[in-house]
Amino acid sequence: MLKKKYIVALAILSACAVIQSPAQNKRDYYKEFYEQRTSEINKFKDEMARANAEFSDYLRQAWQEFLVKAGRVDPIGPVPDEPVYYEGAPDEHASHGLPSAGRLVVPAVSRTMPAVSAGLLEDGAVAIDFYGLRGYIPFDESMRLPRIMASERGASEGWNVLSGSDYMPTVEAFAAMRERYSLSDWALYTAIKEFTDAVYIQEYVNEKVLTQMFILSQMKYKARVGSAGGELILLLPFSEQIYQMPYISDADEDFYIFSYSRLNSQEPLYTFAEDFSIADQVMNLVIDRQMEVGEENYQPKTLTDWNAILEESAALPLNIPYVRFTLNYPQSDLLTYHKSAVDEALQKAVFTQIRYRILKDGMDKVQAVAFVLGLIQKGFEYKTDYEMFGRSKPLFVEESFYYGSNNCKDRVLIFSWIVKDLLGLDAVMFSYPGHVSCGVALPDDVAGDSYQYEGVRYVMCDPTYIGAPIGATMPKYRDVEPQIVRL
Repeated sequence: MLKKKYIVALAILSACAVIQSPAQNKRDYYKEFYEQRTSEINKFKDEMARANAEFSDYLRQAWQEFLVKAGRVDPIGPVPDEPVYYEGAPDEHASHGLPSAGRLVVPAVSRTMPAVSAGLLEDGAVAIDFYGLRGYIPFDESMRLPRIMASERGASEGWNVLSGSDYMPTVEAFAAMRERYSLSDWALYTAIKEFTDAVYIQEYVNEKVLTQMFILSQMKYKARVGSAGGELILLLPFSEQIYQMPYISDADEDFYIFSYSRLNSQEPLYTFAEDFSIADQVMNLVIDRQMEVGEENYQPKTLTDWNAILEESAALPLNIPYVRFTLNYPQSDLLTYHKSAVDEALQKAVFTQIRYRILKDGMDKVQAVAFVLGLIQKGFEYKTDYEMFGRSKPLFVEESFYYGSNNCKDRVLIFSWIVKDLLGLDAVMFSYPGHVSCGVALPDDVAGDSYQYEGVRYVMCDPTYIGAPIGATMPKYRDVEPQIVRL
């Protein structure tokens, strides 16, 4: 199969590179630009047509059988059901004499969130309500697939229909939506899925799946369809590992299975082994740009414990569409959450509160770390994932503030975020079976438990060891060597 990569430059040309002299007529310039851009677009369309035709022929060839692998298990595993409280002296291990705030009861928070929805309109568009962000995606009737079989021939015939349709306005609308709201790759896939669910009735599973793959492929994302249990399924590779989701492996790449029906692991899965020729991107779960929404989509949230420790009453702004979106985010390695961007409005509010208290009390860097450690230990109610959601689910920073509850995995994220981005200190994660804590690069005269990593001494700071000062390790893990992960 042809694997040539097509690169089409559609950017507006710089005026200084086009204008030959100050006397050149503007009309001639715009005419030249229009003709050049039209030529580039037509060339792009021709190349896309050839790529789609070649891929349709390829889909018709016999697919290979692949072994379905069970979803990976989170290596950290379940966290303790109850929090652990420090029983040492208040000033032990360099607590620096900072006051210890009492533990307050966090009021219950409603976890009812409206899902993303989409509906087909009569005027050739699909109205999408993406967790409160509303828009319209064009849909031309020429894109509507007839019933197709979950087979090589069915996929090939369906690809012919889609590639011969007026699909570009749909693809361009999704690209514009992605840019307007700074949608992550997973958000884009979610929107495309809801689009196809609106276009086709429930029984049209094969048609939904092939359309999802087609749109993603035209946007240069690697995607495949496979056949299992008499239905087409979507197969997507990611740059990160996903836990608790079945997958297949092809060479060095894993493709995770997204199906409308529960797969029987005893049944074979068939798919092809070559990707669409222009598709060279894999989906990334790291949210490198926060979802951008208007002020009306923010909701103020007050945390009783948090404000008591900071000695002020303030509400934190929360990006509600983003919180709703992350509720069903695929579970991945904890580094995925650490690498993801935090909402700017929330970060500004949190950092302003903490910075003010640090300056007000004249804290040095070590005292500031001790204060932040106590703030995270006592600023949230401790709850396991299963108490909150009935399943394993690490929280993004925004979610911890929305729910007011979290556990060790989430507290290490918040603590290291503040320590690194506000205090400017290096931090690592100490990972144990069933627990994670944090290490901070502090001066040698700071007492307490510590580990050397890449030539740097990191002092234990455990945001889940309630009341524990800098340098104190939970008794259960004092004789356990942690895995150290750079944050």
